[in-house]
Amino acid sequence: MAHWVAGQIADGSLDPAVGTHLIWADIAYDLGYPVELEPLVHCAHNLDGWEESWGVSVEELNGEAVEAAKQFLSKGSAVGAGD
Repeated sequence: MAHWVAGQIADGSLDPAVGTHLIWADIAYDLGYPVELEPLVHCAHNLDGWEESWGVSVEELNGEAVEAAKQFLSKGSAVGAGD
């Protein structure tokens, strides 16, 4: 399941904020927050709590989430396999 959501984030078919939130709130939670999902969970936290005063745009955070999804996919992790 994590691979499927990350794939949708990476290919642009799922909004990064929505996708990383799904990974954080549903998938990572159910799996006990495995280390392989930490970068995506971190992106979810940043996107969820973003404030203009941070000096970073939401577009930059979205880009980081897309990159984190691509990195996760490139590692070929077993997390979420078979889900």
